[in-house]
Amino acid sequence: MSMDNVAPTRMQLLAHKASIKFAADGVQLLEGKREALLKELIERAKELRNLRNQLHKLGRGAMSALAIARAVRGTPEVLSAGVAGRRELQLSVKTEKVWGLSLGAIERQNIVRSAGERGTGLVDVGSQIVEASDSSERMVEQLLVCAPKESNLLIIGEEVRKVSRRINALNEYLLPKLRGEMRTIARVLDEREREETFRLKRIKKKKADAKSAEGAA
Repeated sequence: MSMDNVAPTRMQLLAHKASIKFAADGVQLLEGKREALLKELIERAKELRNLRNQLHKLGRGAMSALAIARAVRGTPEVLSAGVAGRRELQLSVKTEKVWGLSLGAIERQNIVRSAGERGTGLVDVGSQIVEASDSSERMVEQLLVCAPKESNLLIIGEEVRKVSRRINALNEYLLPKLRGEMRTIARVLDEREREETFRLKRIKKKKADAKSAEGAA
C-alpha cells in the first residue's frame, strides 16, 4: 500500500487508530439511519398501496359515471356542465421533517362540491351528470392525497440509496485503506525498533570488547 503521503510515526499510528474508530462509528450510525429509513419506507409504501387501490377504484367509477352521463345526456351537455363547473382548486403544501428529509402533503378544501356549488342543479343537468361530477371530484381528491405520498416515497428511497453508498464507501474503501496504512506504519515502526535494538546491542558489545581489551593490556 502506498505510504507516500503518510509519515510512519507513532503520531500517525494513533491518528489512524482514531480515524478508524471514527469511521466505524459512522458506519454504525449510518446503518441505524438506513434501517429506520427502510422501516419508514415500507410503512409508507403499504399506506400508499391502499390509497392507490382506492384511487383506481374511484377512477373506474368516475369513467363509468362519465360514460353513462354521455350516453344518457349527450356529450355536448356533459361538456357544458364541465365548463360551468370550472374553478381553481384551493390547495396549499405543508412539509414535515423525517430524518432530515422534507416530506410534503397537500392540504385541500372543498374538492367535492354540491351541484349548486358547481353552478348547476339537478333539474338543469340531470342526475347522471351530477353523479359523474361527484365521482370525478372524489377521484381528484384521492389523487391529491396520493401524489405527495408517492413523491415522498421517491425522496426516502433516494436517501436510502445515498446512505447505502456512504456505508459501502466506508466499508469497502476508507476503512480498508486506513487499516492497511496502519498495518504498514506498525510494521515500519517494528522494523525500526528491531534495528535500534540491534544497533544498541552492537554498541554495547563493542564497548564490552573494548573494555576487555583494555583489561588484557
